[in-house]
Amino acid sequence: MRVIDLFDRGAMLAPDAPCLKDDERTISYREARKATHAIARALNRLGIGPGDRVAVITPNDAWGYVACLGLGRAEAVWVPLNPRSTFEENLGNLDLTGPKLLIYHSDHAEEAAEWVARSKTVAAGLCLDRDDAGRPGLRSLIEGDDGAPVPPPAEMTDRDTLYRLNFTGGTTGRPKGVPHSYLAHEINAAAYAILWGAQTPQRYLLAAPMTHAAGGLAPPVFLLGGMVRLLRKADPERIMELIEADGITDLMLPPTVIYAMLDHPRARDFDYSTLRHFMFAAAPMSPDKIRRAIDIFGPCFAQFYAQSEVAMSITWMGPKDYADAAADPALAHRLASAGRPGPFTQLAIMGEDGALLGDDEVGEIVVRSNQVMAGYLNNPEATAETFAHGWHHTGDLGRRDADGYYYLVDRKRDMVISGGFNIYPGEVERVLLGHPAIQDCAVIGTPDDRWGEALTAVVQLSPGASLDAEALRIWARERLSGVNTPKRYEFWEDLPRSPVGKVLKRVIREGFWQGRDRAI
Repeated sequence: MRVIDLFDRGAMLAPDAPCLKDDERTISYREARKATHAIARALNRLGIGPGDRVAVITPNDAWGYVACLGLGRAEAVWVPLNPRSTFEENLGNLDLTGPKLLIYHSDHAEEAAEWVARSKTVAAGLCLDRDDAGRPGLRSLIEGDDGAPVPPPAEMTDRDTLYRLNFTGGTTGRPKGVPHSYLAHEINAAAYAILWGAQTPQRYLLAAPMTHAAGGLAPPVFLLGGMVRLLRKADPERIMELIEADGITDLMLPPTVIYAMLDHPRARDFDYSTLRHFMFAAAPMSPDKIRRAIDIFGPCFAQFYAQSEVAMSITWMGPKDYADAAADPALAHRLASAGRPGPFTQLAIMGEDGALLGDDEVGEIVVRSNQVMAGYLNNPEATAETFAHGWHHTGDLGRRDADGYYYLVDRKRDMVISGGFNIYPGEVERVLLGHPAIQDCAVIGTPDDRWGEALTAVVQLSPGASLDAEALRIWARERLSGVNTPKRYEFWEDLPRSPVGKVLKRVIREGFWQGRDRAI
């Protein structure tokens, strides 16, 4: 099935129910469905048909999401550009993926004109929400269209047909193109239908960028005729307000935003009783912060582990898993887990020689699933490397316990070698994040004449908190071995982050390794 077919099911079940809502408008399923048919016809008139690539840049906007559904109706390939990426990053992504058309929100009109002028393949730009530069926008192109149904394809769309082209996060270098098929997204929707166990329509808050994992959770919401509530900016207080005001049942945020919510002075001022799943992804959370989150928001916390290359449920740690681990000291270690494999995912731990390892052995997490991409776009060398030994290599080190729970240890490339010892910074970060004064941190290796690399903690304090290096060193040494205790501490006002909120260790390391031959 196509993603638009999943949407159509929701439109059949609840045609007059709210489908997409933002701060300016609410669009019903009936209205959205008519618009998608009109958009598909408009795109066909512009020469866009099945398999043609169309880039879209829009904030989290209800009309913007309808436009993306219209792309699916036309069976064009959606190339999502992140509004939080830089101009040059998005230009590079356009050149990498080669779209014919750029659909843009008026917020990005000036950039769009320059992208079209400089792109190697984009023939034209089309403004999403208004006419622009003397040219009719998308809304004008569909004005007067009665929304009559576009005939379905004569034959069932091949399951391997390309649905969208994502990008890797770029946290370690230039992004790579990641093609995903209709099959991968159909399985993703089925996986979350199982994991959520929803019997009634959901109200899903889409506050993280719709171009990434948070946006990928909308299709399973459509299946039952649920509502997607879009928020342009992941503002902690506004999120908490909307959970109460709109009766939100499900949302997904990166840990950085959750940490800011936990430290917000109004965190306990709102009613969160409607929440079923408060999901986090993009990075692990420390057990101490998970306990705080459960205390404030209730027994609704859940985690999924995913990558751009896998759409999107490698593992799942559900609310009951967390509630049991928080309540039972014998299960407390599971608070540090990423959960068990998703319903349609096979996982293993692999050693350097390609052999699969046993329980409690640390190695690389590898995946087999129809949710895994077919390969990187026009990059056979990287594809061959990531699919070595017949598995998709995540680049993450981890281990599995005897009950099948997986634990992320660190990114393989982030491992620090200090004095001959292998140190996994992620384990150290999870301990430091348990300090009440620390909002976020990054642990890296910095050059040291004696140790080769000195374990260094770069810390961002919570608002209003104070802490000095010696006090933190003493606190850390009480909880970590001597090898794993950072030798240096720096306090930064803000840590550099990717457009989806991941801490950019590469950028942090660059400042310490300038003029050196090695920067792990």
